[in-house]
Amino acid sequence: MKKEFRVSSDLSKVQETSSDVLGFLKPAGLSESALYDIRLCLEEALINAMKYGNGLDRSKPVRLDVEFDKRQVRVSVEDEGPGFSPRKLADCTRDDNLLKGSGRGVHLIRHLMDRVEYNEKGNRVMMVKYLS
Repeated sequence: MKKEFRVSSDLSKVQETSSDVLGFLKPAGLSESALYDIRLCLEEALINAMKYGNGLDRSKPVRLDVEFDKRQVRVSVEDEGPGFSPRKLADCTRDDNLLKGSGRGVHLIRHLMDRVEYNEKGNRVMMVKYLS
C-alpha cells in the first residue's frame, strides 16, 4: 500500500501528520517498537525538512511518501530547499560536538531505521524499516 502526503512547512503540523501516517500503517500490524522508531524518525525528518530545507516557509510543502508491504515500511521526506551533504554533517556524538544543537535528528534516523538514503541534492531522505 502506498500513500502520498503534502504538508505545509508549519511545525504545528508535525504531530498531526505523524498520527495520520501511523493510522495509514495500522494494517501493517507493526510492533510498538517499530511504530516508535518510525514515528520518531518521521517527526525528525519532517522538522528538518520544514526548518532547514524550506526555512519554515508555509507556502513550501514537504512531500511525504509512505508505503508498506509485509516485509518493510518505506518513508520518503522531501523538501524544496537547496539540500545538504549528510557526509559533511558533524558527528554529534564526538566530545567537541556534544553541546551543539545540530545533527541529532540525522543521527537518530541513521540508528533507528534499517536503511537510510539521501538523494544527490540532499533534499530527500528515504528511510526503510524492515518488518522481519
